[in-house]
Amino acid sequence: MSIKIDLASPEQIDALRKLTRQLVEGLGQEFDHKRFDWGISRRIYDKLQRHGILIAIDEDKDDEVIGMIVAELRIDPFGTSEGYIKQVFLKEDYRGKGIGELLIKKAIEHLQKIKVEKVKVNIKEKAKVAANLYSKMHFKKVYEVLELDLSKERFDD
Repeated sequence: MSIKIDLASPEQIDALRKLTRQLVEGLGQEFDHKRFDWGISRRIYDKLQRHGILIAIDEDKDDEVIGMIVAELRIDPFGTSEGYIKQVFLKEDYRGKGIGELLIKKAIEHLQKIKVEKVKVNIKEKAKVAANLYSKMHFKKVYEVLELDLSKERFDD
């Protein structure tokens, strides 16, 4: 298997849409075309955010896009530049082969080049495999994020 990691380009938007749809629907959620189009445009064309999507390509399968990672630059309220890994996704057949770790390493290299001081990632409670991978890569648990879903809960108090 010959895998390469590359920056996403406008020519790969359809492959990214397909991958993102698989991710979202795999989590039991509905894919939102408008949200995808807005997010992909910002991440591919915006001068500050572009180059923030890295993709894994299987060269043995006609350069098929088999995974992706979104690594963004954020500025916190105190002016510190932070890198934020928003999303990592691999097609199921490619999981457990070191490709996710390779995507994360390349994203960290990208964030180092743009001079971020820290890299953060949020992990869903049920993503134990991802948590183990980040821990292996020296990420430390700093805080927990709690969520209130206002679409499902009343907040009258």
